[in-house]
Amino acid sequence: MNNNQKNKVKDSLSELLNELPDEVPGLDSQQKLQRVHRDVVPQSSQLEKAKAKAKNVMNSLLKFYLSEEIIEEHEYIKAKSSIDEYALSMLIRQMQNSEIAITVLMDTINEGDVSPRMFEVLSDLQRTLLDIIKSQTMYMVAIEENAKKISRDIDVYGDGSSSNSSKKKNKGVRSRGTKDLMKALQETIKEEEIQDVESDNENEE
Repeated sequence: MNNNQKNKVKDSLSELLNELPDEVPGLDSQQKLQRVHRDVVPQSSQLEKAKAKAKNVMNSLLKFYLSEEIIEEHEYIKAKSSIDEYALSMLIRQMQNSEIAITVLMDTINEGDVSPRMFEVLSDLQRTLLDIIKSQTMYMVAIEENAKKISRDIDVYGDGSSSNSSKKKNKGVRSRGTKDLMKALQETIKEEEIQDVESDNENEE
């Protein structure tokens, strides 16, 4: 580049600089920029929703296998239900957080950030979500089996006339509980033996 061309470039730059204003309008104003609000649900609200969902599931499960009277009478059932409800709410919360993280990451990728690291993180998050879903399913199976076991134990070992009553009706035996069933069968056998002996004595006479 010769001297003439350099001088022309300098002159053009000088003209551009001279055309710029000394002060930018609005630069000294104290007006604050407005925040961009996103439709994001607060974490406390997410936790409350998870707890409400877990409580609804536990109440429905217990009422399906046990009566409300039994649930209210046994402190163990209420304490175990409270622990299961908390654990289930944490699983639901973790699943919700994973879904939110995956959604945000997918939006970022769709906006143009297609680096390999983004897809690696997305794959890890999806794998984590599947593991949480599996854990939640297995936990639901476990607490359902526990409710079934409690129902069976109350039928067998429960106290009170409603749970351990043995009745005879139409020459049949009704019993709830293995011990009562064995007693009822033994009494029935003895009665049949007595009747057989009486009928044999009558035939001999």
